[in-house]
Amino acid sequence: MTKRRRRRSQKSPLSRLLWWVFFAIFLVIALFVSVLLTGGTVDITDGSMNPSLDIGDRIIEDRLTYLVRDPGRGDIIQFSAGEGNGTVLIRRVVGLPGETVRISDGQVYINSDRLDESAYTAGSVQYSGTASLPLTLSEDEYFVMADNRSSNFDSRDPTVGNVNKADIIGRLWLRISPGERFGRVN
Repeated sequence: MTKRRRRRSQKSPLSRLLWWVFFAIFLVIALFVSVLLTGGTVDITDGSMNPSLDIGDRIIEDRLTYLVRDPGRGDIIQFSAGEGNGTVLIRRVVGLPGETVRISDGQVYINSDRLDESAYTAGSVQYSGTASLPLTLSEDEYFVMADNRSSNFDSRDPTVGNVNKADIIGRLWLRISPGERFGRVN
């Protein structure tokens, strides 16, 4: 073994500990800078997104992703609603630009195909609202719904309606609190 290898293998436990401490500090600083650059955090204050988001959850919001790509089906977004009246909502993207959305017999259909939402909803849709008849989205519109489908203050409600891309504030992507639920938001 060369002298260099011996030195490397003979690192003291203290130097290894210091390396891990500096690494942890770097990660905390990187997360903090990421939060500042991407939009900050959002506190969940109602149950409209249950079971995905609970009251009291704190989520990091990403405001940069949609500068380089469009929102996708299943994304949880924060947006301005109601013709600029200052209402900000959090909902899941269900319908994409150019698609036709219809809700019939408690199920959501996209371009006549039933949408499988079993990963993030429970039960069926009780209120079809504006989507009781086929509703075709324009090239910059999204149809959004609450995961708690009994909460119908979403695109089904004419006071919210379809969401224009320009009204989307950001994407919710990482739960940081409470600690036992830390992780990516689906």
